[in-house]
Amino acid sequence: MSEEELRFGSVSISADAHEYLGNLVKNEDEHLDDSPFTAIVESFRFAFALGYSKGLREKKSGKSMTIAPRQFVVMDYYDLLEEEAREEDASLGALVSEYAEAGARIMMECSVSPDLSVLSVLTSE
Repeated sequence: MSEEELRFGSVSISADAHEYLGNLVKNEDEHLDDSPFTAIVESFRFAFALGYSKGLREKKSGKSMTIAPRQFVVMDYYDLLEEEAREEDASLGALVSEYAEAGARIMMECSVSPDLSVLSVLTSE
Protein backbone atom coordinates (compact mmCIF):
# COMPACT_ATOMS: atom_id res chain seq x y z
CA MET A 1 0.00 0.00 0.00
CA SER A 2 1.53 3.32 -1.02
CA GLU A 3 1.24 6.52 0.96
CA GLU A 4 -1.56 7.70 -1.33
CA GLU A 5 -3.51 4.51 -0.65
CA LEU A 6 -3.66 4.95 3.11
CA ARG A 7 -7.29 5.65 3.92
CA PHE A 8 -8.12 8.28 6.49
CA GLY A 9 -11.74 7.32 7.14
CA SER A 10 -14.03 8.86 9.71
CA VAL A 11 -14.33 8.35 13.43
CA SER A 12 -17.39 7.04 15.19
CA ILE A 13 -18.41 5.11 18.27
CA SER A 14 -21.44 3.13 19.32
CA ALA A 15 -24.52 5.10 20.29
CA ASP A 16 -24.30 4.02 23.94
CA ALA A 17 -20.61 5.01 24.17
CA HIS A 18 -21.45 8.34 22.47
CA GLU A 19 -24.19 8.99 25.02
CA TYR A 20 -21.87 8.09 27.89
CA LEU A 21 -19.04 10.33 26.60
CA GLY A 22 -21.54 13.13 26.04
CA ASN A 23 -22.64 12.86 29.67
CA LEU A 24 -19.04 13.54 30.74
CA VAL A 25 -19.20 17.02 29.25
CA LYS A 26 -19.79 19.91 31.65
CA ASN A 27 -23.23 21.36 31.25
CA GLU A 28 -23.94 24.83 32.62
CA ASP A 29 -27.60 23.98 33.20
CA GLU A 30 -26.88 20.87 35.19
CA HIS A 31 -23.96 20.26 37.56
CA LEU A 32 -22.57 16.73 37.55
CA ASP A 33 -19.67 15.85 39.81
CA ASP A 34 -18.06 13.63 37.20
CA SER A 35 -18.03 15.85 34.12
CA PRO A 36 -14.36 16.65 33.48
CA PHE A 37 -14.61 17.56 29.78
CA THR A 38 -15.78 20.69 27.98
CA ALA A 39 -16.68 18.99 24.68
CA ILE A 40 -17.49 15.49 23.49
CA VAL A 41 -14.41 15.50 21.28
CA GLU A 42 -12.31 15.86 24.46
CA SER A 43 -13.97 12.84 26.06
CA PHE A 44 -13.52 10.94 22.77
CA ARG A 45 -9.79 11.82 22.70
CA PHE A 46 -9.47 10.65 26.28
CA ALA A 47 -11.23 7.37 25.46
CA PHE A 48 -8.97 6.88 22.43
CA ALA A 49 -5.82 7.55 24.50
CA LEU A 50 -7.00 5.16 27.20
CA GLY A 51 -7.75 2.35 24.75
CA TYR A 52 -4.49 2.95 22.88
CA SER A 53 -2.37 3.07 26.05
CA LYS A 54 -3.82 -0.26 27.15
CA GLY A 55 -3.51 -1.79 23.67
CA LEU A 56 -7.25 -2.49 23.56
CA ARG A 57 -9.55 -2.17 20.58
CA GLU A 58 -13.22 -2.98 20.30
CA LYS A 59 -15.54 -3.11 17.32
CA LYS A 60 -18.68 -1.01 17.55
CA SER A 61 -21.95 -2.83 18.00
CA GLY A 62 -25.34 -1.49 17.11
CA LYS A 63 -25.95 2.00 15.82
CA SER A 64 -22.88 4.22 15.52
CA MET A 65 -22.51 7.96 15.95
CA THR A 66 -19.85 10.00 14.20
CA ILE A 67 -17.46 12.45 15.80
CA ALA A 68 -17.12 15.72 13.88
CA PRO A 69 -14.12 15.43 11.54
CA ARG A 70 -13.27 19.12 11.95
CA GLN A 71 -12.90 18.56 15.68
CA PHE A 72 -11.08 15.22 15.60
CA VAL A 73 -8.62 15.17 12.72
CA VAL A 74 -7.36 11.64 12.08
CA MET A 75 -4.30 12.97 10.26
CA ASP A 76 -3.05 14.17 13.65
CA TYR A 77 -2.61 10.48 14.51
CA TYR A 78 -0.93 9.47 11.25
CA ASP A 79 2.53 8.86 12.73
CA LEU A 80 1.08 6.91 15.64
CA LEU A 81 -1.14 4.59 13.59
CA GLU A 82 0.31 4.47 10.08
CA GLU A 83 2.15 1.16 10.45
CA GLU A 84 -0.80 -0.54 12.11
CA ALA A 85 -3.20 0.79 9.46
CA ARG A 86 -0.97 -0.49 6.67
CA GLU A 87 -0.46 -3.92 8.28
CA GLU A 88 -4.20 -4.40 8.75
CA ASP A 89 -5.28 -2.55 5.59
CA ALA A 90 -7.51 -0.42 7.83
CA SER A 91 -8.30 3.26 7.75
CA LEU A 92 -6.89 5.57 10.41
CA GLY A 93 -10.45 6.45 11.41
CA ALA A 94 -11.37 2.81 11.95
CA LEU A 95 -8.38 2.24 14.22
CA VAL A 96 -9.02 5.42 16.21
CA SER A 97 -12.68 4.44 16.56
CA GLU A 98 -11.86 0.95 17.85
CA TYR A 99 -9.39 2.27 20.41
CA ALA A 100 -11.91 4.91 21.53
CA GLU A 101 -14.67 2.31 21.80
CA ALA A 102 -12.49 0.16 24.07
CA GLY A 103 -11.49 3.20 26.12
CA ALA A 104 -15.12 4.24 26.53
CA ARG A 105 -15.99 0.71 27.73
CA ILE A 106 -13.22 0.89 30.35
CA MET A 107 -14.54 4.27 31.49
CA MET A 108 -18.12 2.97 31.62
CA GLU A 109 -17.05 -0.01 33.74
CA CYS A 110 -15.17 2.27 36.10
CA SER A 111 -18.13 4.62 36.50
CA VAL A 112 -20.33 1.82 37.82
CA SER A 113 -18.68 2.32 41.21
CA PRO A 114 -20.00 5.43 42.97
CA ASP A 115 -16.65 5.82 44.76
CA LEU A 116 -14.66 6.28 41.54
CA SER A 117 -14.50 9.18 39.14
CA VAL A 118 -14.05 8.66 35.41
CA LEU A 119 -10.50 9.98 35.70
CA SER A 120 -9.66 7.23 38.20
CA VAL A 121 -9.01 4.98 35.20
CA LEU A 122 -5.65 6.73 35.00
CA THR A 123 -4.53 5.06 38.20
CA SER A 124 -6.18 1.66 37.73
CA GLU A 125 -4.29 -1.31 36.34
